[in-house]
Amino acid sequence: MKLSYSVLGAGAMGSVFGARLALKGHSVELLNRTPDHSKAIKEQGGLICHLDQQKHLIPLQADLVARAKAVDVVFIFTKTHQIKEALANLPSNLRSAHFITLQNGLGNGEQVAAYVGIDQTVEGVSIMPAEFIKPGEVGSAGSSETWMFAANGAQNEIVNQVGEDLNQAGLKTHITGNVRTFIWQKACFNMAMNALCGLVEGSPGLLQQFPDGRQLAHEIAEEVITIAQFEGASVNPEKVHDLIDYACADHTHHRPSMLQDLQAQRLTEIESLNGYLVTAARKHGKEVPLTHLMARLIRLRERAPEFWAKEPTYH
Repeated sequence: MKLSYSVLGAGAMGSVFGARLALKGHSVELLNRTPDHSKAIKEQGGLICHLDQQKHLIPLQADLVARAKAVDVVFIFTKTHQIKEALANLPSNLRSAHFITLQNGLGNGEQVAAYVGIDQTVEGVSIMPAEFIKPGEVGSAGSSETWMFAANGAQNEIVNQVGEDLNQAGLKTHITGNVRTFIWQKACFNMAMNALCGLVEGSPGLLQQFPDGRQLAHEIAEEVITIAQFEGASVNPEKVHDLIDYACADHTHHRPSMLQDLQAQRLTEIESLNGYLVTAARKHGKEVPLTHLMARLIRLRERAPEFWAKEPTYH
């Protein structure tokens, strides 16, 4: 079965997913709300993608969401707070597709299913370093791993085919009914690392160079893992802590998505990560002071550009 793909919210990770699939001959269209990325791709004859020290110019399609072509599968890489708007404005020719949510954060599958139906929703999570260099150009280096499964809990021929396509494209993928554990596991890692790197305008490599930063990430992870287990997620603490150490040692100059958002003066996914966990902790009568502090500081940091834009000009 030959599947066609769209990527809704084709930033760094979404564009790299699309690039790898296109390199294997799959029909791929990148979709965004704003025209900058698609315009650059059209003008330069394809997406410039740096993959494992090699530069590719990949001739794939890119356009605005409103002009999307009908496809079999739509990968969703928007921010969690953009899901409702993105799906509410989908063109009718995408309504019959399967939608795979691979976004950071928690609760994404439920939001997607509310719009497209649980039988067309696939929950997943992906770990992959990716950078949005500029419109029309992205990069990725290092290993990646993805987990997914149909949200209704049933085996699905299309989902299995997506897994085969991604594996052939060099994106290591597992089709597993235990996907929610992996979603939580990545969320635990992100809650420990993303806000921290965003606030200090650093990378995992900075935390490695100054180990007090890495220790703080581990302390946040301990808080988060405790609440994940109260929520019924069988998260493996050792794997979360190992992932933090691996990122600090191996992803030296990777800019986490939250840092990229803050530098671009965009809202982050803090509410679906640290904010989500604070709410979950209160439900169980627990406090998570470090996680809560990260959420409060990121909310303030998000509003800093708006504040400084109103600074009086003195003559």
